[in-house]
Amino acid sequence: MKKKIVELIGIMSVVSMLAAGCAGGPGRDGSLGKQDSGQDYAEEQSEQEELEASMEGMSEDPAGTQSAAEGNETDAGSDTGANASAAAWLPQGVKQQPSEKEPNEMVRTALIDTYQIPEDEWDMTRYYYNYVDLNEDGSDEIFALAVGPSVSGSGGSCALLLDADGAVLQEFSLVNPPVLVTDEIIDGYHALALERSGGGAESEVVLLPHGNGVYAGVSETETIVDPASLTGTAILCNDLAADLESGEFLNLAE
Repeated sequence: MKKKIVELIGIMSVVSMLAAGCAGGPGRDGSLGKQDSGQDYAEEQSEQEELEASMEGMSEDPAGTQSAAEGNETDAGSDTGANASAAAWLPQGVKQQPSEKEPNEMVRTALIDTYQIPEDEWDMTRYYYNYVDLNEDGSDEIFALAVGPSVSGSGGSCALLLDADGAVLQEFSLVNPPVLVTDEIIDGYHALALERSGGGAESEVVLLPHGNGVYAGVSETETIVDPASLTGTAILCNDLAADLESGEFLNLAE
């Protein structure tokens, strides 16, 4: 706005100089200049008045262009960020289960020991976990995710599958929550589905079937699925960005 006012002031100055040079001064032949005629002088005065009115309108209307800029800032600020849409791929109607809120020493110890997370990173490393009976034997397994400097990258984070006693059944990498525990049972275990991303490739939803005693890894599975065809229960349904901002999360220092 200041720039526009300065430009208008410059225009007024030029108009005033022209008026002084043409209307008040004599021409080369000693007669008055052309701008001294009544009609032309009236037009010049009208132009000056219009410029002054424009300047006054800009200075007295803080709600004009300024309010428009404020509106644009509000629109830009309404973006909820990538993490808020992390669960957008989940099929409509599936149950979404957030991580447990109580600290779990068994999970904490397993993550630290398995991934050799140094103590100076414990307070920077969050963990999330859920109980889920993956093989329908009446005893819950634990799926745990760690998010921090040593265990996360552009493609996702590290996770563990533990039995009820805390023993590590399988290690995972490149895990992006949420994880869908599908209703499909393969080799006696519910298949898992999640979004695979990173490495410059487009995101895709992949299926992790169980076979030979373990689940397929995120990077190695070749089963890309249409999420609309899946049913089940989603776990680790937390907004990681919002958790970080609010401070409401579990970390390894606890």
